Amino acid sequence: MPVSTRANLQLVYVSDIERSTAFYKTIFNVEPSFTSPRYVAFPASGEALFAIWTGGGKPDATAPRYSEIGIMLPASENVDRLYKEWRENLDIKVVREPYTDVFGRTFLLADPDGHIIRVSMKD
Repeated sequence: MPVSTRANLQLVYVSDIERSTAFYKTIFNVEPSFTSPRYVAFPASGEALFAIWTGGGKPDATAPRYSEIGIMLPASENVDRLYKEWRENLDIKVVREPYTDVFGRTFLLADPDGHIIRVSMKD
């Protein structure tokens, strides 16, 4: 029987594990499923995990970011509702207000290390 090779972990490098853990606990509204001094994992959908990791060194804050972390919601109303809730939280940095793109309603956040988080409608 072949081994499943479906992607089931999204890992992003962070410079301050405690600050990033607090941030992702807030936006995911869930406690980590695993915590260590340099690696913290959060449950995602199904068997997937979202994890933050300090690695061996401090990430370069000036390095360009070429990926996005995605949170997909059932409908455009959910996207707008979450935006209204999060824009009031001073710990959440909105980098682009809600707009409609080819795939539907969306907005963008940045985590403490500048990783872009896209909230959008489910594909």
